[in-house]
Amino acid sequence: MNLGAAAADPALGKLSAHVTDLETGQVLFAQDEGKPLVPASAAKLTTFAASTLTLPRDHRLATRVLQNSPEELVIRGEGDVTLEKSPGSGFFTGPASVQDLAQQVRRSLGADVGKIERIRVDNNVRESALFNPTWDRKDIGGGNVTNLDAVMLDAGRLDPSDSYSPRSEHPGQDVAANLADQLGLSGVDTGVTDGGQVAGGSGGREVAKVESAPLSVRQRDMMVHSDNLLAEAIGREIAAAAGKPATFDGATQATLEILRSHGIDTEGAVLKDNSGMSGDDRLTARTLDSILANADLRGKLEELPVAHAEGTLLTRFGQGSGAEDAAGRVRAKTGTLSGVNALAGSVTTKSGRPVSFAFLSNASEADSARPALDRLAAALYRQ
Repeated sequence: MNLGAAAADPALGKLSAHVTDLETGQVLFAQDEGKPLVPASAAKLTTFAASTLTLPRDHRLATRVLQNSPEELVIRGEGDVTLEKSPGSGFFTGPASVQDLAQQVRRSLGADVGKIERIRVDNNVRESALFNPTWDRKDIGGGNVTNLDAVMLDAGRLDPSDSYSPRSEHPGQDVAANLADQLGLSGVDTGVTDGGQVAGGSGGREVAKVESAPLSVRQRDMMVHSDNLLAEAIGREIAAAAGKPATFDGATQATLEILRSHGIDTEGAVLKDNSGMSGDDRLTARTLDSILANADLRGKLEELPVAHAEGTLLTRFGQGSGAEDAAGRVRAKTGTLSGVNALAGSVTTKSGRPVSFAFLSNASEADSARPALDRLAAALYRQ
């Protein structure tokens, strides 16, 4: 099947497509490439790109425990949503642990640990709303989103062994409660401040500190697992680096401004979040392919999931799919919302030509559109 025939599959609904030769910059295929469509999680490519173009690859986020009084501890985070309870228990790659924090607190306070009556999470690093107004709170139980607190365990997953686990309604408080448990304290009052609010003043003696995995590791987790909360957290890092407010709007504005400053075509782009969970997001295939073909980003495509090998592409491009010959060869970011399906990435064709591509499909059903997108990518591989 040639590329044009694969793109004409009615299962793809409204299709926006753009393909670029990475060596020459030549546009090899385009179909409604300038039409803004809902991108779903393919929007994470904008977050990946802006963070790569702005932040050091070894950038880490600190989480500190401060003692404000003999009775109170404050957990002050810089936005790390990847914390785990104990080493090896968590979902993400190489995260910091609450167990490490607890051990440091014990060393710092000794017998005075028993005097602790309150543990607060300080959300001062998060300005304004912690839950995006364009999201649906039903998606907390669906395992997609929750409040973007300044510190979180496994991005709020109730079961860190399950990528699609339901999320906690109170992820920041879970960190405080787990710290209390690991300190052997019972009956401790735990809580979280509102976004932008400082817990217990700005002072306090530091009694523990841990750091997240480097940005490069967190970026790969974001792309392979399509983790929405991690994408939003990285969006806040982008906002901070750009001098924008630590809000959903500040993060998305910074993201688009950074892309434009690096020559990436953002015409028609509307971002309400950094994860693609918002149904109000709009991107074109041309914008996404422009990111993938950008000279400053081209060497970073190894962060994308490999077809039929990992992450959101693990079960795709399999035997009998009509796309199995492209398994292990296509690297791409997926995107799925109700009526929305996307695939954007890169492949070296059979003829040896490295190409990038972006396919956005709206008004389509996942059960039929995903295989059709895989066949479209496989048709590109066969060129």
